[in-house]
Amino acid sequence: MGSVRSWTSGVLVADASFWINLVAGGRAADIIRILPHRPQIPRIALDELERGREKGRQTAVAMSDLITSGLVAVVDLPEAAEETYLSLVAGPATETLDDGEAATLALALIAGAVAIIDDRKAKNLAGRRFPALPIVSTAELLLSEVVRSVLSTKELGNVLYAALRDARMRVPDDLLEAVCLYLGTERAAHCPSLPARVRQPRGKMPER
Repeated sequence: MGSVRSWTSGVLVADASFWINLVAGGRAADIIRILPHRPQIPRIALDELERGREKGRQTAVAMSDLITSGLVAVVDLPEAAEETYLSLVAGPATETLDDGEAATLALALIAGAVAIIDDRKAKNLAGRRFPALPIVSTAELLLSEVVRSVLSTKELGNVLYAALRDARMRVPDDLLEAVCLYLGTERAAHCPSLPARVRQPRGKMPER
């Protein structure tokens, strides 16, 4: 797992896609409890999840439980972050993001936090505009040492599979091989969000 960076000691601010993936994985509370700081969700991103209730999506229900139990903090965008937020939602389509992604980046910047975003466009745009801002993906968090210290190989494979199957989690290219090793060939073949080139026989992860 050499590609997984040492970032897990910081405060995490995550957009809606991360929470959709984490909830789909089925071990959200267990994973959040081992983080050194309570993760944050911008209220704007939470509102996006709430609108999903009308379409029968269950992430908002699970988020309500996580928030009520004190595991997740809902944060309103501070005034100091509004200029950055507005610059990310207004302008040419190629240079703007959706409200939740923009709020996540703006909040992480003002708070000196780590942003968790899976969308490739958002990550590329942030990399150009805010090169000093740490940005990680859901897969990177799940493959981090802190998560692997409490989930067995089998358990982590199940979490990854559920997030890929039910939430179509996106996986960065440099983590595709590691994710597929945890999944195994058969399950990897049934994850449509993975590129076809990685759905092929690979070595097995050791049991523990």
